[in-house]
Amino acid sequence: MAFRPHRQEAPVSAAVLAVLGFILCFLGALSVRLAVLIAGGGLGWLLAEAFDASAATMVLVAGAGAVGALVVSFLVSRFLFFVAGACVGSVIGAKLFVIADNGEHHWLLALVFVPAVAVVAGFLAQHYEKAFLRWGTAVAGAALLLSAVGRLGTSSTDVLWRPETALGGILFAVLWVVLSIVGHRVQTSGRVRRASAGHPG
Repeated sequence: MAFRPHRQEAPVSAAVLAVLGFILCFLGALSVRLAVLIAGGGLGWLLAEAFDASAATMVLVAGAGAVGALVVSFLVSRFLFFVAGACVGSVIGAKLFVIADNGEHHWLLALVFVPAVAVVAGFLAQHYEKAFLRWGTAVAGAALLLSAVGRLGTSSTDVLWRPETALGGILFAVLWVVLSIVGHRVQTSGRVRRASAGHPG
């Protein structure tokens, strides 16, 4: 089982993924454009990390992803939920790509996983709006949080970045599902509190 050598910027990358993941998982549906911004940044960072980019490149790619996604959300505001769902789905697709890629850096595989999940999530978000977005952001945020732990640079946590055994895959799947459910429940309880206070969302 081959692990990537520990990189000096790994703790920084883990911290960035953790912050983006936390916001998306537990606060993502609070604002549709917040979800777009965070998901765009998370997608850029996750893919740049998957292709072993330098810290500077990861910052540039994540920044471009966040700004680009936000600009698109303003340009096609009529389809805001589709854009938000597509951005969130892209993060999920990127995580699935990281798992399936086995460290070989296949761009073609990324071009299959990411857009496919993005389009499906976009259509679901356009139809179900906030109901789907709470689930979508929770799942995408959970993926980023687990990726953050997986990027800490130790062999014991690497399984959360890219599981390479059946047991590791099961562990990752269970943690992803549990964390997604927790994130969704936090967002749902927050919506109920806001509705009770006269601020539906």
